[in-house]
Amino acid sequence: MEEFLANVPWGILKIEAVGGDGDIPDADPGLGPVSANETCVTVTVIHGDFGQVRVRIGKGVLVESETVAFSGVIACPTRIVEISDIIGDESYLQLPVSSSRVEITVGLDRLELAEAVTIGLREL
Repeated sequence: MEEFLANVPWGILKIEAVGGDGDIPDADPGLGPVSANETCVTVTVIHGDFGQVRVRIGKGVLVESETVAFSGVIACPTRIVEISDIIGDESYLQLPVSSSRVEITVGLDRLELAEAVTIGLREL
């Protein structure tokens, strides 16, 4: 498992394959903290101007203590999952996976302005 602190501009984390197709789902906190499509997941978190977000990510990580906000599958043709800011200017972490499809589970410490995010990966 990897863990890091991130100062997230715009308050939106992006989870996708490195070199993704650029089709980013709309991130609208009014509709929920997580948006997703076939290739990308966005997670609304506390804006970088107000604090850092603690992110835990790993294969087989159980999302138990937080609220499960999302569980779904994305395509990962490059077999590298990347966590970055919404613009993609800052890559926080890249993780290799052995499959071109990855199930992602996102847990949040709270559904609005999350300060802790847990991301579980399961290769399919």
